[in-house]
Amino acid sequence: MAKETIVKENPVIDALRKLKEEEMEIAAKLKPIQEAISALEKILDKSSKKAPKPSKEASSETAAEETAPEAAEEEATA
Repeated sequence: MAKETIVKENPVIDALRKLKEEEMEIAAKLKPIQEAISALEKILDKSSKKAPKPSKEASSETAAEETAPEAAEEEATA
């Protein structure tokens, strides 16, 4: 009788085996995606370090230009 229980497959063991196979397949598909994400993050890090930082004058001019259209819209609606 002991031999029969060893030979006979347990449905839980079978389900576990299938899930482990699926996990391996998913991990294999995920690895290239993770590598691509990592490579893109490195590119962003390098480009952000190379980008010139805006001067205070340029940023204040940009801020003034952005607020001017908003003020004009508010006056038009009032």
